Amino acid sequence: MHKEGISVRKRTLILVAIALLCAGVFGGGATHASTASGLDKVQKFVFSSRSDITGLNPLLHTTGPDNGVQSIILEGLVERVADEKGNAVIKLTSAKSWDLSKDGTVYTFKIRDNAVWNDGVPVTANDFVYSFRMMADPSVGCTNAWLFDGVIQNFEEAHYDEGKKPQDIGVTAVDKKTVSFKLTKPCAYFPDLLAGVKPVRQDKYEQWGESYGSSIDKVVMNGPFLIESWKPMVQMNFVKNPKHWDAANFTLQRIERKIIQDPATHVQALISGEIDIGATSDPDWQEVLKKEGARFKTLKEPDNAPEFFGFNCSNKYFKNPKIRLAFSLAHDRERYIEDLLYGRAEPLYSMMPSATMCGDKLYSERVGGKSQIVKTLMTKYPDPKALLIEGLKEEKLDPNPAKMQIKYATRGTAEFSKKSAEWLLQNWQKTLGVTITIDMVEWNIMWDKVGKGDYDICTSGWGPYYNDPNALLEIFDPISGYFHSKRSGWTGPDADKYHQLLDKASFTVDPQARAELLLQAEQLLVGTGVIAPNYCGVATYYVANYVNGYYTNPHAGVDYTKLYTKGRPGR
Repeated sequence: MHKEGISVRKRTLILVAIALLCAGVFGGGATHASTASGLDKVQKFVFSSRSDITGLNPLLHTTGPDNGVQSIILEGLVERVADEKGNAVIKLTSAKSWDLSKDGTVYTFKIRDNAVWNDGVPVTANDFVYSFRMMADPSVGCTNAWLFDGVIQNFEEAHYDEGKKPQDIGVTAVDKKTVSFKLTKPCAYFPDLLAGVKPVRQDKYEQWGESYGSSIDKVVMNGPFLIESWKPMVQMNFVKNPKHWDAANFTLQRIERKIIQDPATHVQALISGEIDIGATSDPDWQEVLKKEGARFKTLKEPDNAPEFFGFNCSNKYFKNPKIRLAFSLAHDRERYIEDLLYGRAEPLYSMMPSATMCGDKLYSERVGGKSQIVKTLMTKYPDPKALLIEGLKEEKLDPNPAKMQIKYATRGTAEFSKKSAEWLLQNWQKTLGVTITIDMVEWNIMWDKVGKGDYDICTSGWGPYYNDPNALLEIFDPISGYFHSKRSGWTGPDADKYHQLLDKASFTVDPQARAELLLQAEQLLVGTGVIAPNYCGVATYYVANYVNGYYTNPHAGVDYTKLYTKGRPGR
């Protein structure tokens, strides 16, 4: 998934472990109307991004900046937002309710009677039927349509023109205000997927054609805010939508999104009060901000995209699970983070970042902490070198680790990639007695190598498209995943069982039962060393102390209807 340094999406990352602290610091969101006394007369929130949007067409423009802006001006049936406890929740927006059939395959949404577009035209079921049919139409080229392949009935067949047409997909209007989705099988995270879909309106889409979303006068909006002005690569301004169904219940009147590309200028804008939230990983700037005292609330926010190492399981060494595991267990994640990332990351002993949900609970809670697979194995195998030698003997190879010939492919040639590779070489040499050869290649070359299976060890990362363990586990499915068997080299009974577990989990409605199946799959993936989880990055963010109701979560966006300001200087 596309990621941008300080985009709105990146700005919405926070460690669940400090969620309660966050709730205390930022104050109650849903009850802020009762604190009206003393609120700033002008209710506005100002932030910056490094990049402008590519456009306002939600079918085609799906970069991080695009998604952030569209979440302000457009509403799907539901939205994925952070609540006051720092949890990622599905919020009913254009829909007022939904029902799920007993077999888990039919979702039916009732649309609010007072949900309207900014020109006063009611939001109807046809808006969503039309939007999904456009997504399934191969001639449209919808960027994220693939997320619904194999999920919505006939969607994949229409999307790839395999005997079905867009009108055949399982999205239908029951009546003017009711839309139904027929799925191919139960999909526990379907509402989470649905939260990423913003509608287009048929009459305007057909009227404006390819120019839809190219400017603010070529888009209709139904979100809580409307675009007032857009000066590309300078600033975009939003104003409260008076026709929004919930307009009477939120306070914020204005949002300003500035483009500031230079990191130093970004921090200076925060200090001067030009923007209300900022981020920096520069220790010098952090020290400057620390001296500002109580002016800013500090958030330590991890990414939701894990970094990991991949081992080519068709390699003469790494086809052996013990050899793969030896490299994973010998990797000192805490020291890596301290030496290379200045402590700005959280170590991963599971493929899942800490905020990953399974249903309405954290995945780690559902499985009772058993997802910390690498930690468990570190106790079982306290001497990774002995495990490595054992694996070499099983493969009837020279048991002397120093005789191994292994290449490590970097994901880039920048300074960090060089330092990281050198660090890994020294760490594995010290712990395992191996000497790896560093293959310094640009990221696209590394991916070409992975695609051809031409690597021994590679470094990788993945940003999940939805908040569920399956979003990360499915990419390693040996048959259909991004890292399928031709890329990972992973075949055999474990790989077959992994595929079967994911398939079984996809038909399982009960979230606890699903979690236990997904844990079994992760134990095969991580527990046999197909991949070695490394870390999730953590950034430091600073929020002006007059900003209230700003809640965040790694898997959710900011709910601007909860945000208000109180005590802004010069208010």
